[in-house]
Amino acid sequence: MNAGWLCALAALPLLASAGGDPLTFALDAEAGAAMHDLWRSSVAARTEQVACLASVIRGDTLRITRVRPLTSGADSMAVSAQASLDLCGPPEWQGTVHTHIAMTPGQRPYSLFSGADRGVMLMWWRRWKTDGTFCLLYAEDQAHCEIDGSHVVILPSGKY
Repeated sequence: MNAGWLCALAALPLLASAGGDPLTFALDAEAGAAMHDLWRSSVAARTEQVACLASVIRGDTLRITRVRPLTSGADSMAVSAQASLDLCGPPEWQGTVHTHIAMTPGQRPYSLFSGADRGVMLMWWRRWKTDGTFCLLYAEDQAHCEIDGSHVVILPSGKY
C-alpha cells in the first residue's frame, strides 16, 4: 500500500469526527458478555464465528446493544453473505460481528476487515440502503468496529 493511501486511511476517523459521526464504540453489558462468549466459542471450536449485531449512535459513541450468534457453531467462512444479510437486517439488527482467530505468520492477530468482509459490507448497503455496523473480534477483549454504507466511519480499535 502506498503512502498516499495510508495517509487517506489514517485521516478517515478525523474526517468522520468533523461530520458529527461517532468517535468511539462502547458495549452494553449484555452485548459485551455475548461478544466474549462468541470469542470463547470460536477459539474452542477453532473456527471463525459470526453473529447479528444491534447498535445505536448516542452522541459521539456507537453503542452495541445486542449480539446474537447467527448459527450456533457456524464458521464465518461457511455462513453465506446472503444468510447474514437475510437474518441480520434492519430494523432489528444493524449489522454483524465476527471473529478473526487466525494469526499472522508473526503471531499477530488479523485486526482489520478482509477484502471479503468489505464485499459483504457493500452488499449490506446495496440490500438495505442504510448504514451498517460491522465489528470483528481479533482477541479475547479486543474489537475493531466500523460503520459502512453511505460513508465509512472507522472507529479506533480497542478493548471491549
